[in-house]
Amino acid sequence: MRLGQAHRRLTAGFAVVSALLVVIAGQLVRLQGFDRAGNAQKAAAQRVESEPLQALRGQIVDRFGVPLAYTANVQDITADPTMIPPDQRADYAAQLSVLLGVPAADLVRALASPGKGVVLARAVSPTVVTGVHQLGLIGVFTQTTTSREYPAQSTGGNIIGAVRSDGVGASGIEYAFNDVLAGTNGELTYAVDATGEANPSGLTTRVNAINGGTVALTIDEDLQYTVQQYLDSAVAESGAKDGQVAVLDARTGQVLALASSGCANPADPASAPADAPLNPAVQTVFEPGSVNKVVTFAAALDKGVITPQTRLVVPGDLAMGGVIVHDDWAHQPVTYTATGVLAQSSNVGTLLIAQQLGSKSWYDYERKFGVGAVTGVELPGESAGIFPSMSQWSDSSFANLPIGQGVAVTVLQLASMYQTIANDGVRVPPRVIKSITRSYGATTVTAQPSGVRVVSAKTAKTVRTMLESVTLDGGTGVRAAVPGYRIAGKTGTAQQPVSSGGQYSSSANWDTFAGIAPADDPRFVVAVMIDNPAHGLHGGDVAAPLFQEIAGYELRHAAVAPTGSTSKHVPLMVCSEQVVATYGRSVC
Repeated sequence: MRLGQAHRRLTAGFAVVSALLVVIAGQLVRLQGFDRAGNAQKAAAQRVESEPLQALRGQIVDRFGVPLAYTANVQDITADPTMIPPDQRADYAAQLSVLLGVPAADLVRALASPGKGVVLARAVSPTVVTGVHQLGLIGVFTQTTTSREYPAQSTGGNIIGAVRSDGVGASGIEYAFNDVLAGTNGELTYAVDATGEANPSGLTTRVNAINGGTVALTIDEDLQYTVQQYLDSAVAESGAKDGQVAVLDARTGQVLALASSGCANPADPASAPADAPLNPAVQTVFEPGSVNKVVTFAAALDKGVITPQTRLVVPGDLAMGGVIVHDDWAHQPVTYTATGVLAQSSNVGTLLIAQQLGSKSWYDYERKFGVGAVTGVELPGESAGIFPSMSQWSDSSFANLPIGQGVAVTVLQLASMYQTIANDGVRVPPRVIKSITRSYGATTVTAQPSGVRVVSAKTAKTVRTMLESVTLDGGTGVRAAVPGYRIAGKTGTAQQPVSSGGQYSSSANWDTFAGIAPADDPRFVVAVMIDNPAHGLHGGDVAAPLFQEIAGYELRHAAVAPTGSTSKHVPLMVCSEQVVATYGRSVC
C-alpha cells in the first residue's frame, strides 16, 4: 500500500517537472526564434556608453605672465540637413548669412549636404550664438568646442609656433613642449536604458580631464611687438628682402625678443609663406661681415698682441692667401691705432692683426665664442651655422674669415657673441624658457646655464671701450648712438655669394649691427641683420639706425637711467695735416 502511494507521488512529480520543462522550452523557442530581433534591439539599447571629456591645451605666456597662446571654449554653428525642408534652405541661408558672415550661396550648399551634421561656422562670438538662438530655426544648433587663441596675433609667432587641426603642436614652442601643453582627456561612462536615454539609476563613472600645463617664456611681449614693428618698417623702407633681430639680457643670456620680418599669425596658417623657415632667427644663416671682427680684436687683446693704442701702418690693400683684400674705401697707407682699425672697420688692418694672432689661435677663439655650434636654445630646428674646420680651409680662407666672410651665423648666435663681451667675457647660452608649470601644479624654473669663460673680464671691458668708438665721430656706426647713453657696437656689411662659381655679388649684401647698451653697465644686447637692402646700403645705413630705435626703446621701457659718464676717447689715427684734412680732427 505504501509502495503504491510512493509510486503515484513520483509519477505526479515527474509530470509536474516535465510540464515546467515544456513551458521553459517554449519560452526559449519564442525568445530565440520569434522575438529574437525585438529582444536584440532592447539588449542593444540597455548598454553602457562613453564620451570623451576634452582637456584644454595649456597656456604659453611671456615673462610677465601675459598670455600668448591659450585654448578657449567656443561655439560652432551646426545644422542637421535632414530636418530642413529643401524649399526652406534659401530662407534659412538668407537669415543666417548676415549673422555668420558666410555667403548665402555657400550656406545653401551646406544645408543640402548629405548626412545629419554639417558645420556652418566655427568659433563664433557669443553675440552670434544669441542671434542664432533668437532665429529659432529648426535643425540649426550650437555646439561647444575649443579654439586655440593667439591674442597677440603675429607677435612672437615665429617663437610660439602653431598647432595642427587635431590640436597637436606643429612648430615652435607648441611643438617642442607639446607634452606639457597637451593635457589628458577624461571620459564619462554611463548606462543607457531600453529607450536609448541615459539611465539615471545606472552606473555612471567620470574621469575628469586634466588640462595642459603652462610654458612661460623669457620673451617680453611688449618688446617683441615693438621690435617686430621697427623691423618690418626698416625692411620695407630699405627695400630689403627680409630681416631678423635678437635681443638678449646681457647678464643672463635670456632671450627678450627674437623677431623675423613678416612674421605669420599662428591662428592663420595661410599667412605663413610655404617656402620659408618657420623661425628664420634660429634656422637661417648669413655671413656676418665686420661684426665678426669682435672675435679677432678680443682674441688679440686677450693674447697681448695689441692694446687699444697699438699703431698699425695700414695700406689700402693687402695680398694674402693668393687674393687681394681691399678696404671699403681707397686710401694711401695710414697709421691707425687698433681702435681706429675697429672703429673705421678696416679689413686690411684687421687682417694685419689676425696675422699677428695666428690662424690656430683665431680659430680657437671663434669656437669659444660659439660660432659653428648650436646655442641650445629651446626652439626646434636651430642651425649650427657654417664654420669650416681648419682642415677644410683653402689658401685664401684666413684672408676672409677674420673679416666675416666664409663663415655664417644665425642672428641669435651673433647676439650671443656680443653677450659674451657684455658679460665681462663669459658666454651664457641663450634660453627662451623661463619656467614650466605641469598640469599637476609643480613649477620648474629654468636653471641659469653655466657660463663659458671666453676672454678675461679685463679684455671684455677693453673691447667694449673700443666698440664705443664705432658709435662716436669717426666711426662707422654713429647712427646707432642713443642720446644720453654710452653705446658699444659694430657695423657689418657682408657680400652675398653668387649661386654658382664660388663668387660674391658686388651689389647684394647682408647688413648687420650688433651692440651693447649701456656700454659702461651692460643691460641688453641687440643683434640686427637686414637681408639685401636696395641700392647697396651698408650696415651703418640700415642696421645701425634700427639698433638705435630698438635699444632706445628698451632702455626707456626698462627704466634704465641715462649714463652718468662719457665715453673714453681713444685716438683712431696718428694724425698729420693730410689725415686731419681727410678725416677731421675727431679721429686724432
